[in-house]
Amino acid sequence: MILSITFFFTAVIGKLGYIQFINGSVLQARAAEQWMRDLPVTPIRGKIIDANGIVLADSSTLYDIYVRPNSVKNADNVARLLADVLGIQYEKLYEKITSARVSEITIAKNVTRDKTVEIVTSELSGIYVSENILRYYNYGNFLTQLLGYVDYDKHGQEGLEKYFDKYLYGVNGYSLTETDLVGRDINAPTSYVPAINGQNVNLTIDYYIQSLAESAVNDAMLRHKAQSASCIVMNVNTGAVLAMANAPNFDLNDIPRNDIATLYTGSKNHIVGDVIEPGSTFKILTAAAAIEEGIVTDASAYYCGGNRIVDGQKIKCWKTAGHGSQNFATAVKNSCNCCFMDCALGLGTDTFYGYIDKFGLFRKTGIELYGESMGINIKAENVKNVDLARIGFGQAIAVTPLQLVTAAAAAVNGGKLMQPYIVSSIYDETSGKITYNNSPRINHTVVSEATSKKLREYLEGVVSDGSGKNAYVNGYRIGGKTGTAQKYVNGAIARGKYVSSFLGFAPADKPEYIMLMIVDEPDTGVYYGSIVAAPYANYVFSNLFAHFNVAPANLDASYDVEFEMPDLYGDGQSEVFAKLKALNLAYECEGEGKAVYQIPAAGSLINKYTTVYVRFQ
Repeated sequence: MILSITFFFTAVIGKLGYIQFINGSVLQARAAEQWMRDLPVTPIRGKIIDANGIVLADSSTLYDIYVRPNSVKNADNVARLLADVLGIQYEKLYEKITSARVSEITIAKNVTRDKTVEIVTSELSGIYVSENILRYYNYGNFLTQLLGYVDYDKHGQEGLEKYFDKYLYGVNGYSLTETDLVGRDINAPTSYVPAINGQNVNLTIDYYIQSLAESAVNDAMLRHKAQSASCIVMNVNTGAVLAMANAPNFDLNDIPRNDIATLYTGSKNHIVGDVIEPGSTFKILTAAAAIEEGIVTDASAYYCGGNRIVDGQKIKCWKTAGHGSQNFATAVKNSCNCCFMDCALGLGTDTFYGYIDKFGLFRKTGIELYGESMGINIKAENVKNVDLARIGFGQAIAVTPLQLVTAAAAAVNGGKLMQPYIVSSIYDETSGKITYNNSPRINHTVVSEATSKKLREYLEGVVSDGSGKNAYVNGYRIGGKTGTAQKYVNGAIARGKYVSSFLGFAPADKPEYIMLMIVDEPDTGVYYGSIVAAPYANYVFSNLFAHFNVAPANLDASYDVEFEMPDLYGDGQSEVFAKLKALNLAYECEGEGKAVYQIPAAGSLINKYTTVYVRFQ
């Protein structure tokens, strides 16, 4: 019996010890859940700030109002107060409070401070308040796709808000109140677990340059009735993105959540998510590879009769009448397809594909954004000569705009393929501690400095005396390349649908800025990149130089000399070309026969840097 009693008490003491020392914390937590009522304390979401310290996305404190029916002593007074202050119907509110079978009712969310103070100072029992955070964007539809937006719970859904949500959101806090079995407050102190606010995100985006890009894309949408327009500006030497604008967009303070189509089209970042045929802008990369491999020199000669026959197929130059005999510098100015077909075929598939790979076009760039696409290309083992020829002038290959501008930057900055990035740092505003830091990073070298320098000279000629004249800014050295690419729908060329582009950099002798302007499906009868996209490079660069007080190198006294645009209507091709060459005007043309349409119109005042468009029929 003594042994039995001893065993019994030993077991009881052992069980008590297990409950007290081993399982005690778990049971305490479960008990606390039953007798405590908690209200969430939302952390203040971190700011998103541009490179100049301008706050783009910020947060303000609002309040959520709750009622605990079991703690209400005078339901009539509570219902009347809340109805008057919040504009809620008294009868419904009274019924909700008196007939509720739940311990807590949400009355209103996102209530202003003034209204909340009026409610709290009434000191009526049963009313509780918790903080809530409103996310707002200081410039509305500015940087819509890049910034993104948050959901009702203040978690990021798109753009940088989503990508860096774990930094921006912070950690929730709680306000805990002890209650009895039926949910009535016990006269006990309230426990408070403070929220940890989110961290601030500093961008490489420059508000002033971004404003220029936003103006350009919005104007392109209206002026050319385009499906979309995009503009990216990057620091050539660091890979830092200075501007990234897309249109159409929407006001981030008025998100069209009930209109899925508008929400989708306005949220899409075409610069990282779209894959396009680059067209003639790709010739920058073809030229870089050909120069590096010694395929071309200043003395190289080419003949363009308007087409090349490759693998039995006729591939046309954009100028069907042909450019005739020309050296490489002239061929670049003329954007001659035949010359670049010869370059690609001279390089061969293995060598050319090797350069395309080193330029980063076979993989994602890895920029800090969700939804980045990867280029589309024919596998090397399946490439025929006819494919290689087309790739040489930007067909039969597709890339994202971000891939293209990053690769072109490497071609002109001395050969360094830089890692593109948007965020410079993330830090805690209270402590100042930096938790994420970015700096320029070279992935690898693609071409030599000598090749890059020679390429810059050729591309400067495109703007000063070629198809890119509309991008020229008086007194400044700008290089670049126009592009006009066909669009594909369901794997077939879509008739009448084009992507117009211009890729330019400045200053041409020592590049600092590179930009890509894309206008998707212009619908005003003109679609050449030299006419549609290049003028926006002029707008961005000229305003950029003015803002940063960049002094002109050599002003051209004849820049402001204007003369009348001749009437070309009814003239044959040879007559038109002779008139335009006599005036030293760059031009784009399509069709054969007689001139039936021209831009600028006859009699318009133009200067020698105007690019003319002529349609023959």
